[in-house]
Amino acid sequence: MRTNRVRVDWSAPQGHVRAGPLAVRVLGCGSPTLLLHGLLGSNRYWGGAFDRLADGGTLLVPDLLGFGASPRPLSGYGPEEHGRAVIASLRDLNVGEPPLVVGHSLGALIAIWLACNHPELVRGVIAFAPPLFRDARHARRQIAKLGALQRVFGLENRAATWLAGLACRNLCSARPRLATRLYSALRPAFPGPVLEDATRHSWSSYSETVTRVILAAEGAEWVAAARPPILIVAGTRDRYLDLGFLRELVDGRPRHRLEVWDGEGHDLPLTRPDRCLDSIERWRRVAP
Repeated sequence: MRTNRVRVDWSAPQGHVRAGPLAVRVLGCGSPTLLLHGLLGSNRYWGGAFDRLADGGTLLVPDLLGFGASPRPLSGYGPEEHGRAVIASLRDLNVGEPPLVVGHSLGALIAIWLACNHPELVRGVIAFAPPLFRDARHARRQIAKLGALQRVFGLENRAATWLAGLACRNLCSARPRLATRLYSALRPAFPGPVLEDATRHSWSSYSETVTRVILAAEGAEWVAAARPPILIVAGTRDRYLDLGFLRELVDGRPRHRLEVWDGEGHDLPLTRPDRCLDSIERWRRVAP
């Protein structure tokens, strides 16, 4: 299996983490921007480069439900539970203005769910590398194209689910330091704190989120029904995504748009924070 050799220029983010329905890192004041991390991420995935979004506005960066320092209920990790936890956190923080919601991967799906189901709470969405599929079979076919380890943790079948559960319970939960070292061998370019936070979840939060949010493949319906504008950003080297399907998804929907970045992979906020920031700041200026 190939490891990730992409250069990552990351620095620790600033801001105060507030406990509540979710743990949320807060920085700045004014018009809000909300950043949602991907699977096995935390608020620290969005490194210090993104702190400049707090210049002239409030930057809100939560740990999603069941990940990082956020609560980990025994069950309940579908799109509604994730979305409602985000909404409860915005209310807890007295955010009175709809934020621009920016998500990566899993976080992009939650952002799109919010835009579909609570458009009054969303100014617009930027979805970096969203795992959007036509249906559950399409999602399984796309995962089958990945390496063996990705297929295991993508819960490809019963055997894969059993192996992933065994690894999660005996490494991430019981031996997080060892799990971090193993992640580091697989992702040598990734920052240590990002790898450490990848262990901070439960088997329920991981497996239910994968099954109910990603593999259920309802995201395309959310895109079609969403009223706030959505910008989807995808790299040509991202093997998780079906670029042809993403083009079909935005075709004929003038409020939604697709940008394809040549030569880029899945972890755009880590590998191309400068370009991601340019997209966010451009949309902050023009989104209604």
